[in-house]
Amino acid sequence: MDYGRVFARPGMETIVLEDVTFAQLRTFACAARASSFADAADQLDISQPSVSEQVKILEGRLGCRLFRRRRGTTPVLTSEGEEALEEVEKILAASRNLFKLGRKSADKVLLRISVGPYLAENYLRRLIPRIYREYPNVQIDLQPLVSSTEVTQLVESGELELAVYAEPTDADLQPYSRLICELSMVVIAPPGTRARLAAGECALEDFQFIFPGRREISARWARQCLRDLQLAPSAPTIFVDFVDALAQLVEDGKGIGRTMRYAVQDRIDQGRIEALDIPLPPIRRLVVRSPSAPPEARAIEDMLCQALTV
Repeated sequence: MDYGRVFARPGMETIVLEDVTFAQLRTFACAARASSFADAADQLDISQPSVSEQVKILEGRLGCRLFRRRRGTTPVLTSEGEEALEEVEKILAASRNLFKLGRKSADKVLLRISVGPYLAENYLRRLIPRIYREYPNVQIDLQPLVSSTEVTQLVESGELELAVYAEPTDADLQPYSRLICELSMVVIAPPGTRARLAAGECALEDFQFIFPGRREISARWARQCLRDLQLAPSAPTIFVDFVDALAQLVEDGKGIGRTMRYAVQDRIDQGRIEALDIPLPPIRRLVVRSPSAPPEARAIEDMLCQALTV
């Protein structure tokens, strides 16, 4: 809004913004609402002559009388004064809204959290209403899952506030990391696979292997897992972001998958897939918090630890 042109009237010289101050506008509006220069002075904690002077200067800037006033009588708005008051109220309201917007933006806390799609969908999504309820100033920005090495770099640089990731239990613990829990791993296959393997009808290398996660993050880990199992599958490994999709592929007979046991235990119990007798070392689930993260991040880290403990 061009405040300088708000009061322009036919034949009146255009007023530019620098000609009028917010102090003059507030003083005029207060005097008009109170119908008293003395009361306006008390409310603004200034002297009555100062109120009169501010109104006089404003009248000079606008080129019109705002009040009809005589000694010993209540000041009354002129028609120009009534028109000016309406516009001044708009200006003061806009000013208040502007500063509220600035304070609101300054108070917002952005938390960038790196987490895999399975945890985001099945755990973090349920936590978000509680987070926003208890910390209304927090904004959650979910980031893609990254490798443990990248996590350290991103939290140290302040590009991530929190990250949840998994790694082998024998890996070196990354800086700023906190153990959430250890997870049992399992190799799952379509029903009847154990019997076929025992009967020599097939070998593990004949199957398509499916691993959770994105290829660029999980490929090295998958290769190491297959080496540990002394397996060299003929088909290239498939990587699937979603554990449920991985389990469904196995259930549909598309291959053998390696994943967290708790995530597929219901399918195993229902006989939709079966767990192969292949011993696998557990992995550990970790959360890492940036040293530059705001205080709210610690409380949300505690929430995540509680929710993700399996």
